[in-house]
Amino acid sequence: MILEWIEIYMKEAEQLIYSNEVEKGLALMNELLYDEPGYARLHNHLGWAYTYYTSETERAELHLRMAIKFNPEYQAPYLHIGQLLVRLGRYAEAIGYLETGITKPEAYAMGFWELIGRAHEHQGEFRKAIAAYRKAIVASMAEHELNTLTQGIKRCRRKRWALFFSL
Repeated sequence: MILEWIEIYMKEAEQLIYSNEVEKGLALMNELLYDEPGYARLHNHLGWAYTYYTSETERAELHLRMAIKFNPEYQAPYLHIGQLLVRLGRYAEAIGYLETGITKPEAYAMGFWELIGRAHEHQGEFRKAIAAYRKAIVASMAEHELNTLTQGIKRCRRKRWALFFSL
């Protein structure tokens, strides 16, 4: 269920954040929690803002987990928490969230597969990373994404060879 009135305020908070008024945007969204503490989209938005615009990773993770708790079918928080956990070096946990999120309605398949590929690459699982990057290529519709994903495959192949010859 989408609450139209709260979405208007969330959009306003998002514009504040994009205008480099992060504190004001976060304050507006945090105020909205008093009216709708169980609104998954609001928790996702807060998690998104804390993930990408602050260094408060604990708060980001809390809100993203709350978004998933309040609406397990909403795909966005799975992508954001996956990104956050990859950044924090918690790759196996990230892969779990990403693999769950990709099964949700309207999931952004390219984004999920790319992050799964990066998590596997960080773990040294280069074949799994290459497979994920290939799935991301199939899901992609943008030329710049294809180039980035192709570079990821080439990078993993070089790393596999380097690892093979270092033994």
